[in-house]
Amino acid sequence: MLQIPIAVLNSIESMQLQARPQILLRFLHLAEQERTTMNELAALVSQDPALSARILTVANSPALLRGASTKNLTHCLVNIGTRLVRTLASCLIVQAVFSPAVNKRKYDLSGFWSHSLLVAEVAREISTAVDYPDSEEAYLSGLLHDVGQLLLLGGMEECYGRVLESSIDETDLLHAEEILLGTNHSAVGAWLIDQWKLSSFMADAILFHHKTAEEISSADRLSQIIWSSHILCDQIKFQDLAQEAATSDLHAISLMLGIDAHSTAVIYRDCAERVAVLEEALDIGKASTTKTFPQTTVQSHAHHHAKTAESDPVDSCLNDAVRDMALLQPLQHGLTSLSSETEILLGIRESAILLFGPGQIAFLLAHPDTAIMSGAGISAQPEILQRIEIPLIATQSLAADAALRDLLRSTFETESASIPLIDTQVTRALGSEGVVYLPLTGRTTSIGVIAFGISAANHLRLRHQQSLMMSFSQVAANSIEMWRDMQEREHSAEVVLTRHFEQQTRKVIHEAGNPLGIINNYLSIIRTKLPDANNLHQELDILREEIDRVTKILRQMNHLPERPATAAILDINALIESMLVLYGTSLFSSRGITVTKSLDPLLMPVACNRDSLKQVLVNLWNNASDAMSTGGRFTVSTQGNVNQGGRSYIEIRLDDTGPGLPDDVMQRLFQPLEPGRRPGHSGIGLSIVASLLQQLEGLITCRSKSGHGTSFSILLPHSAVTEQ
Repeated sequence: MLQIPIAVLNSIESMQLQARPQILLRFLHLAEQERTTMNELAALVSQDPALSARILTVANSPALLRGASTKNLTHCLVNIGTRLVRTLASCLIVQAVFSPAVNKRKYDLSGFWSHSLLVAEVAREISTAVDYPDSEEAYLSGLLHDVGQLLLLGGMEECYGRVLESSIDETDLLHAEEILLGTNHSAVGAWLIDQWKLSSFMADAILFHHKTAEEISSADRLSQIIWSSHILCDQIKFQDLAQEAATSDLHAISLMLGIDAHSTAVIYRDCAERVAVLEEALDIGKASTTKTFPQTTVQSHAHHHAKTAESDPVDSCLNDAVRDMALLQPLQHGLTSLSSETEILLGIRESAILLFGPGQIAFLLAHPDTAIMSGAGISAQPEILQRIEIPLIATQSLAADAALRDLLRSTFETESASIPLIDTQVTRALGSEGVVYLPLTGRTTSIGVIAFGISAANHLRLRHQQSLMMSFSQVAANSIEMWRDMQEREHSAEVVLTRHFEQQTRKVIHEAGNPLGIINNYLSIIRTKLPDANNLHQELDILREEIDRVTKILRQMNHLPERPATAAILDINALIESMLVLYGTSLFSSRGITVTKSLDPLLMPVACNRDSLKQVLVNLWNNASDAMSTGGRFTVSTQGNVNQGGRSYIEIRLDDTGPGLPDDVMQRLFQPLEPGRRPGHSGIGLSIVASLLQQLEGLITCRSKSGHGTSFSILLPHSAVTEQ
């Protein structure tokens, strides 16, 4: 457990680290470009400690995490998604303008940025040289190794500013921190990594980077890499590397990592050249001193006033960016472009944390049919909030008062004895010292509230941002309402389209039934004209039976949903024999396909709907015939008493010697293919097969390999299907 004095913790807990303005502007520009790749965004993010940490935190949050946590920035950005990345970019720009963490006019951060970039680059090179398995982790650890300095400066500027001003180098700075603060920037940086729930190895590497060579020799590999990178970049000048090969620190690096002085010189030189290019590209500027931590800007009184009057170009760009965004308009655009209400709520949650600092976010949404708010059905919320129901009566809770009167309400601004118990319960559920309710008010009705659980220290800071918080909640409410309106319009359009489709379907069914009836009657007339002993009688009966089956299929389309088929006792072998009489020539013989039968003579009859099973077999036989257009072998076999999952089935097996099914088709075998995926093949046949077998309580499996044919196995239960 890191021992950080309470006074220091209170000062830094509500601090929000900010990315460099140059990086933020570039990030926003790239995020808005349709052709920007995640690799390009990750390369930019990796150049800034604060932005890297933000992306890592959001991507590894419970609501977004898919599988194991990741420190790869590209993977993180992919997890977040393009739309949410644009939302985050907008939020970070707004935050940088409305709540700057460090007074940029008073402090020069160029030495800090250059040093952080250089340590990160060297750490990545060393990790590669020593075969460390995660060079991305090493880079990020190097980038964040001095992040505690920014946290301390932003949280306790007056006190820490004096510490920085009086320090000559980082060793001197560390000593002064311990005396005046009772802690140091290494411990504060490690604390921040723990708060972000990143790798404990990263936290240790940051905590240990000022240890002695003797102490670090027993640490883990990542800590040794960051320590060595810091030594190379901070304590050893590049031009003296070749001559300083005998120094104790370089000797320790060589012993720990197995890298000689010449190799370290090459690594440092290459990294320093890359960082110089980055500094120029990002307009970081050269540091006024060789110090690697924030420095007080030295300027005459007259120059100070001139500088104040003259706006900083980068700050001006940031303000212009906010003005061009009309404050939070792109946030609303980004939220409404998301694909579900769940994603919108996730975007609101992550945006609120980025804009207003650490805290737990929950939603209490109004039910349209009842006068209550609840958090039921909303993901990534404490379980108790899934069950809480708050009446929409202003006098009974601060939450309801905020929702009904469209006001920001807070437990911090209410006498403890006057806080309703339900609001105390929400506060406890969020694990916070208090809760701020932001109303979600749409154009015509209240949608609910955002419950923001925060500390007392963060609330004091946010008191100056209430206007921005209300603007944010309005954007959030508009986004939810617009998405709901769009869903309602789409549903209405779908109902109209479905009704039109049903009417057209009934017309088609009616019109198709007439010629089918005429054909059936004509076949009856032909049968009466043939001699009784003629062999064509059986084939005509099969044709009439097939026409009757098609007629029944068409009639079933009038029933929505389809009624379950009626089961009858069926001889499977006899059905297959009769179907081969009808389809054997047209599907197989005419195409040079040899049909082989292997029907189990002891196969028992089963209770099964005849027409449904025929439809299943016809679809599968058609597919096999199409696959073997140049000839082949088709085998139909049956087998009784097949045990599957403790239940007895009979098996119908269909094997062909066709080309096999492609991998992408196998992955979606019983689902319709996308339009245009395979011309002439919608894939609807197999989806019908699966649906029919589900009604028959049967099972179907498929084995197929490209170039080695396809095999379908159909299992039908011995027990009767329930008659409807």
